[in-house]
Amino acid sequence: MTAVSAAVPALDYIFHPRSIAIAGVSAKETPGFGGGGFVQSLQDIGFRGPIYLIHPTAPAIRGIKCYASLADVPDDVDYVISSVPARLVPQLLEDCIKKNVRVLHLFTAGFTETGDAERAKMEQTVVARAREAGIRLIGPNCMGLYVPAARLAMMQEQIPEAGPVGMVSQSGMNAGEFVRYAIPRGVRCSKVISFGNGADLKAADFFDYFADDAETEIIVAYLEGIQDGPRLARAVRKAGAAKPVVILKSGRTEAGTRAASSHTASLAGSLQIFDALCRQAGAIRVESLEELVDTAVAFQFVKRLAGPNIVVVGGGGGASVLAADDLDAAGLKLPALLPETQEALAKVTAEAGTSIRNPIDTTSLWLEGGFEATLRPCVEASNADVVLMHTAFGSGISSRFGDARSRTAQQVEIMKKLQEESGKPIVVAIRSSTQADGFTQTLEFQELCWRAGIATFPSIARAGVALANLLRWQAMHD
Repeated sequence: MTAVSAAVPALDYIFHPRSIAIAGVSAKETPGFGGGGFVQSLQDIGFRGPIYLIHPTAPAIRGIKCYASLADVPDDVDYVISSVPARLVPQLLEDCIKKNVRVLHLFTAGFTETGDAERAKMEQTVVARAREAGIRLIGPNCMGLYVPAARLAMMQEQIPEAGPVGMVSQSGMNAGEFVRYAIPRGVRCSKVISFGNGADLKAADFFDYFADDAETEIIVAYLEGIQDGPRLARAVRKAGAAKPVVILKSGRTEAGTRAASSHTASLAGSLQIFDALCRQAGAIRVESLEELVDTAVAFQFVKRLAGPNIVVVGGGGGASVLAADDLDAAGLKLPALLPETQEALAKVTAEAGTSIRNPIDTTSLWLEGGFEATLRPCVEASNADVVLMHTAFGSGISSRFGDARSRTAQQVEIMKKLQEESGKPIVVAIRSSTQADGFTQTLEFQELCWRAGIATFPSIARAGVALANLLRWQAMHD
């Protein structure tokens, strides 16, 4: 990867507002959706600056004083969130111009995405007027920004802990879902952008920004359409030359293309052409939101693989057989264990009902002293590039061997030690539980793992695909 510029990217100011005004907040006290939702989200994450609410009649909402118009706010405002109806946006924009606002986030929908020519014309007029006045628009029809370090949130329960993953998304829901799925697995974000129709600031602008942003080490994206194809191609190539880029592209089918057009007025474009762009840019295209999260986990925690050879260890013969198929299908290799590895495993593995071939099917992981005695030979094997340990909670083998919580804490410490000593990644696949306590234990174990720097996945198959994506990216950049 090339070095990232130390200069502050030109768009950096939009991610660090000093004050925010929200126009179109309901007088009802419930957070709800839209303006009230943004108020709640900003309060929950602890936005440090003043929040001004614009409402024609309410004196205060959620303990915050209201103003009849943006012009009535006595202080400077540099960022405005619009939740007013589309017909009121032109006047709100004029108020923003008079107030020297720098950024207008249009949560407001009802523009080009409706397919109505007059509404599309109104969107174009708003963009032209904003550009003339030097105001940047995010949207319309979007959730805007989640910036943990700046205490900006687009949805409730978004945490202030920042990390290396930046996201560009045309969909607010998919941006929110990415964050919701990623946080329990340890992925932390630098900035997440939902830009909707992209009438002014488009995907290309944000790829350009992330390429130069020192806080972003990994870029993920959800795109529905191609806006200004040549410029987007240049921006993705620039970002791909600087850091990992992983893209989920919708509109891959005729039905998806229609849905993209009605959602954000997007023209999906040829998937073949988009794949060619990804190859040229050294970017990875994935097939689902789950794969996008899994691949982000691999880049943040695994970081790099020396090769495709994987050793799998866990309990359950059927799971082991399926693991071999799933991992081979993903493009990984399951080498035969070396004689010295098998010899070490034989000392701690019972003969009946187990296997010390690869995948390794054993109960020794749950015996006193057995976890390290089983895992260490796998990690130290010269023909292993990564070790995958699979497990489950609430039923099965792990439930038969004493206190699961104290045992798993010890297991995580051992995995952390072995990973640090060997420099070889250990990843964990935690099969889902159907029991409440098992589900709770899964979440607890998952957190212990990622806090120890160990990547976790919800299945062996998903781990395999994510690791293969990491290898594919390495092959394009080495």
